[in-house]
Amino acid sequence: MSLPPLRAALSCLLLLAAACGNAVAGPSDAVAESPSTSAPGTVIHTPAEPVEDVGQGPATPAPTDTQTSVETPTAEAPTTGTPVVSAPAPTASVCSPLSALSSLTGNLTTWLLTAPIAAANSGGFKEPGGTELAAFEGAFRTLLTEGPTPRVVQDLAGMGYGVSTFRNDTGGGWLVVREQGLLSRGGGTFIINLFPARDLWLEAPHADSDEGTLRQTATQLVTLGARALLVTGSNRCAVTTASPCSGTTSVCGTKGLRISDVAHYGNNFFTAAHRALRDTYPDAIAASIHGMDAGTGPEAAVVSDGTGALRPGALSNRLRDALNTHLTGTKKAFSCNAADDAGKHRTLCGTSNVQGRIDNGAADACYTEAAAATDRFIHLEQSATLRGTGASSRAVMQALADTVPCTLGGSGLGCQAVAALDCP
Repeated sequence: MSLPPLRAALSCLLLLAAACGNAVAGPSDAVAESPSTSAPGTVIHTPAEPVEDVGQGPATPAPTDTQTSVETPTAEAPTTGTPVVSAPAPTASVCSPLSALSSLTGNLTTWLLTAPIAAANSGGFKEPGGTELAAFEGAFRTLLTEGPTPRVVQDLAGMGYGVSTFRNDTGGGWLVVREQGLLSRGGGTFIINLFPARDLWLEAPHADSDEGTLRQTATQLVTLGARALLVTGSNRCAVTTASPCSGTTSVCGTKGLRISDVAHYGNNFFTAAHRALRDTYPDAIAASIHGMDAGTGPEAAVVSDGTGALRPGALSNRLRDALNTHLTGTKKAFSCNAADDAGKHRTLCGTSNVQGRIDNGAADACYTEAAAATDRFIHLEQSATLRGTGASSRAVMQALADTVPCTLGGSGLGCQAVAALDCP
């Protein structure tokens, strides 16, 4: 579905603006911003009776499954040529918003591995207040639709976030929204692709505890040409305060969810950014990337649409089929939405995932499971092998590329690349 005329025009403005600034340079350290920090507030809910839901298992540092994966596809770059697309040269007014920002250069995938994440039991997550969350969501939405105007940069700075450009050493233009200063609240790091190829964004809500998912999503962002990547700013067990939301897990050593778990609590900047993306791109697919302990079970992956509904035509079933096309061996991908799939980890369906509940129209994303799916959300649980750096991880990349087509103008795996414009 095409964007409304105004939104499409703003998207075109961002595409033109992305090429502004200097040419790509070699790797360098980040240029620090200097934002102010607002005091966190508290949003109080009256919890409903929790609904039992099996949470994600702890990440496994080394592969525990015996899967043998196909060695193709191995490419992690666009496979087609790069025809030049004729367009008017960008004006100074288009270039000025980006040229006013600090500029980062280097390898975006490598740089993202240093994203700040408050450690488990560190107390490093500070819950923002409701007013601040609404302000952040509005500012992030404006950033998506109008670009980094001086006002939106100032607004985000007031909430402790800096905005920078990033020129990747393999090409492309990006906006980086990240916490600045010494008083981090575990708020997260958010990357916006100014030349997206796919109507897809990626989320890493357990970027450190589900080992390998930070590196994996960072690579997928660049290689697939996804719209954005949201990275949590806190370990899911960073604080001991219980989340009132329905669902449970024993990952943190005791039964129950924590408010520092952004996949199972909504009062955080991560969820606010998700809401802004969903409002701006209503037809885009959000992929929540996780890790599981596969153990001796038959699953290499468990895919769901955020519900347990059995639907033959579900997007999750298509991703499962694509995965099984590229994986070999005894371990396969299973779908929570396919009647003929069953296995030890069949319950890892993401039904308590807050972002999935939002996308699937749940009455209350904290307390209520979604009654139906929209096919705008994908929840992917993976064995350690799939989260590694070998052929199985590349198979996940290819499966996502097969499932979400190239419908935008940027470059990505299997897409027809376009030449980026440059500013004077």
